[in-house]
Amino acid sequence: MYYDKKYNVVKPERKKFALSNFLGYDENKKSRDLPCDYVDCAYNYRFKNNKLVNPYGVSEFKIGDYVFPPTPAIRGKVCVFCTTMLVEYATKFTILISHDGGVDYCVKGDTEWRHIAKPRAYTCGAIYYIDTDPILFVGGKNGVEWFCNDEFFTALEKEVIDMCLHYERLFIVVAEKHNSVWFSKSGIPTEWDHDIDKGGYINFDGTLGEVNTIKSFNNYLYIFCDYGIYRLTAYGDQTQFNLKKIYTSSGRIFAKTVTQCGEYIAFVGEDGLFLFDGYDVTRYTTKINNLISDGLDDVSACYSNHKYIVSFTDNTDTDYGVFNEERKNNTLLVFDIDDKGVELMKGVSLKHICAVNESDYCKVVALSDDSRMFVQLDDSGLYLGNPMLKYWESGNIDFSRPADVKMIRSVEYSAKSDYYLGIICNGERKEFLLSAKEKKRPIYIKGKEFKFYIKSDNENEEIYPPTLVVDFLK
Repeated sequence: MYYDKKYNVVKPERKKFALSNFLGYDENKKSRDLPCDYVDCAYNYRFKNNKLVNPYGVSEFKIGDYVFPPTPAIRGKVCVFCTTMLVEYATKFTILISHDGGVDYCVKGDTEWRHIAKPRAYTCGAIYYIDTDPILFVGGKNGVEWFCNDEFFTALEKEVIDMCLHYERLFIVVAEKHNSVWFSKSGIPTEWDHDIDKGGYINFDGTLGEVNTIKSFNNYLYIFCDYGIYRLTAYGDQTQFNLKKIYTSSGRIFAKTVTQCGEYIAFVGEDGLFLFDGYDVTRYTTKINNLISDGLDDVSACYSNHKYIVSFTDNTDTDYGVFNEERKNNTLLVFDIDDKGVELMKGVSLKHICAVNESDYCKVVALSDDSRMFVQLDDSGLYLGNPMLKYWESGNIDFSRPADVKMIRSVEYSAKSDYYLGIICNGERKEFLLSAKEKKRPIYIKGKEFKFYIKSDNENEEIYPPTLVVDFLK
């Protein structure tokens, strides 16, 4: 007599895993396990209360109901100055654009830009009050000049690369050898004669590289070189000036990123993003090292609303469609000084960013290749009225069991709008549309290692942490 054989069917081990709690962007916290809370690839999403939400947006710059007229034709090298000056107890806001075709400027309330035909190549500026009258001093290839009553007047015929005001003196970095800082006579920024009771200069020995930028901060003047920082005590009689080397860096400091941010000076270097409090330098992230080095010539930075903001160029090829057209200043990094969070916008165009920080409004303004208008950073989540493509990607995930075969059975989720969940496995990429009307979606993908991504282009995002249902196959 024959009997049917009996087979024992082993039920697979089934578990649920949160994909991510969406805590932030940080390339130093990669994980092969879940939840993958910090990732090194997240563009045009913001992290808020364990959700992926709208990024910052970009719109036309407005002050109340006033909109600046379309910008004139701009040629060659460009520098933008936004100045807010108190004139007869009233605020006078001016935008000045220096470029190879001349100087164009517009005062709030104007219906068109005013043009000065003589080409200028300014790289720095400072406002100096003389007898309560605000004067804009600018510097560049033409030397130091001051702008008043629609005219430029020469103060010093020597090319400069940076300038700042400190204790009634103008300090400049001269461009000849990048190793000298000059200063004007106290109280008279147009007097540059070298004399014990007038102006003077300080030479550096080059041990920290070239001198690139200077900042007045916490009663001292800080001189930033390629590979370090000097502190200059400079008030009153120049015979009392005192110079001290206070920081040496192993990597180059990118001069155009050095920005005063409240109680810190922030800067980016080859070794990461740093905060400097006047005494100590602390590195807060290294995540943008490979990005910003390629955009060194285009980089600009500013500070507003407790955020350190850096615009730069990153033409790294991607396979997820966030950016596929080469152009300058296509990436924006926003570093929160308070919580040290980092967010990135990609596929935009924001050049020569400037901060306008006033009691009644705080704005970050810029030029854009995609608009004739001056633009501003806002919270709309839209880029010039259009939704942005947004992308979040995990690292490679093996659920801490690399030898086991896993079956991703389904995903449980919640969101305000539809979005795509993508899975890369066995060299293939598959996308699943997750409808906001549903709460669960079957998947059925088998493999040993997976990479997950989220992609969307909605106007109003609110994506909660998805949960993966996974079978471990014996």
